Amino acid sequence: MVYIDFDGVILDTEELLFKEWRMNPNRLNLPEEEKIKYMQRADWNYIINNSPAINNSIDYLKKMNSENNAILTKIHSMENEGYAKFKWIRENGIILPITFVPFYCKKTDIVNACGNILIDDCLKNLDDWTKMGGEGIFFDMNDDNVDSWQQKNVKGYQKVLSLSKLNNFK
Repeated sequence: MVYIDFDGVILDTEELLFKEWRMNPNRLNLPEEEKIKYMQRADWNYIINNSPAINNSIDYLKKMNSENNAILTKIHSMENEGYAKFKWIRENGIILPITFVPFYCKKTDIVNACGNILIDDCLKNLDDWTKMGGEGIFFDMNDDNVDSWQQKNVKGYQKVLSLSKLNNFK
């Protein structure tokens, strides 16, 4: 199975999601609970519907076989973020299965990584995935070998710039 992350792979949600957050000068000193609350209160419907799709991702996702491809995405609330993502995916004609990962879990807590592939823009997720026996593919939208959290791809994960290249991994 090929699992595809949502934020930073399908949609570029980070700019809108963190716009307000970056204006808070104390943001780096806030406890983790405050960061989670921020994510839970965000207007995910607005964020999802106003974020650009990455490299024609919608077209490629529509063509993918739902028997061996799925979307695997972390969420901070089911009724806000989860519902907005689900609604957007289905309204855009994407029929792939969707698995939501609660923010306090790892993706490997929810699905079995062993023998499966994860396409993700977060190297920490890929580290855990490969540790659990899966294959990690680094989605590097900017082709700079740096992930969404400013971590460098020092482990040399194979990278992909577009979902159009996923046929190479099946």
